[in-house]
Amino acid sequence: MQARKPISRRATEVSLEPFRLALALPKDVIRLSVGEPDFDTPDFIRAAAKRSIDEGFTHYGPASGYEDLRKAVAEKLRRENGITYDYAREIVITPGSSSGIFLAMLTLLDPGDEVLVPDPAWFHYRTLTSLCGAKPVSMPVKFEDHTSSLDLEETKRRVTSKTKILILNSPSNPTGLMLSKEVLKEVSEFAEEHNLWVISDEVYEKIVYAGNTHVSPASLPRLSERTLTSNGFSKAYSMTGWRAGFLAGPPEIMEKVAALNGYILLGPSSVSQRAALIGLTDPRINAAIKTMVDRFAKRREMVLEAFDDLPGIKAYPPQGAFYTWIDITGTGMTSENFSAKLIEKEKVGLLPGPLFGELGKGHVRIAFSTGEEKLKEALERFRRFVLANR
Repeated sequence: MQARKPISRRATEVSLEPFRLALALPKDVIRLSVGEPDFDTPDFIRAAAKRSIDEGFTHYGPASGYEDLRKAVAEKLRRENGITYDYAREIVITPGSSSGIFLAMLTLLDPGDEVLVPDPAWFHYRTLTSLCGAKPVSMPVKFEDHTSSLDLEETKRRVTSKTKILILNSPSNPTGLMLSKEVLKEVSEFAEEHNLWVISDEVYEKIVYAGNTHVSPASLPRLSERTLTSNGFSKAYSMTGWRAGFLAGPPEIMEKVAALNGYILLGPSSVSQRAALIGLTDPRINAAIKTMVDRFAKRREMVLEAFDDLPGIKAYPPQGAFYTWIDITGTGMTSENFSAKLIEKEKVGLLPGPLFGELGKGHVRIAFSTGEEKLKEALERFRRFVLANR
């Protein structure tokens, strides 16, 4: 009798390799690979978490999240994003924004459905789609000067009767580029024409550089009824390890998202929710975020200056987030070879572009979410490596 294979088809869709590349590099390697702010969580948020333990917030909470936090999220979305949600029926607190996106997909997708995923984009989108038994379909991103837009003409040729969801992420991981209001209006017409749900990942919305403005798709009339807004506290609040996020959308969908949240994850951490509530409501957070974004802006300039005159290298100036998308085709190396040799020769880690999609070939992504001294040293090593391999 032939032995039964132990691994499910679903499990074959996932790999630890991206996490090894980002998080498991040797200690002597300067990591420009991980998308995590190097700043500590603000002290008043940490203090709130400590108080919550003493106050007994160490038990299961509601599957949708605590009511006061959902109210605070609804107020934030109204005040900052121009979107009105009913906190009782249209907002669910999740263990990080990534789980919210997955729960939304599980709610909306049947096996065989298709999802339009920007290319390049955060690699989780494609994997989470596949885990739902659906098919990720590349939606090309066009780079024009210092901005990007979705190639909707090409995307129209890829839409089928099975296409159900379109994913947006602005500011973008991995490019740091943003979708303008004009582009989003085109997306709204496209989504309406093809009757698509939109999942908008807005976790980098507060990390935006001078001259740029974040626009929430759900604030636009044609997208308001068909958009699920995903966000969290990891990036702007420097709370990556706390695993706290939220998802907002139509009540009939959010009811099922909340149920899945309960069945699969038993809801979000009670302690993390108390910390997140203070993050949303304590006015000191504004100064903390500004300090962090100012530091990121300084690092952004360091990166662009280092790559400005480097032969074979083209860096796209990020409009938001803390990544720089770099075209290395002029070096003659593949993305994977460039990344591996940079680690070997100069002890600098970054991520190869193909992780983020087919159009990532010939590109790499760096995260300037490390201290200025380490970043300066890493950029010097990067330049030395490129010049030595001309």
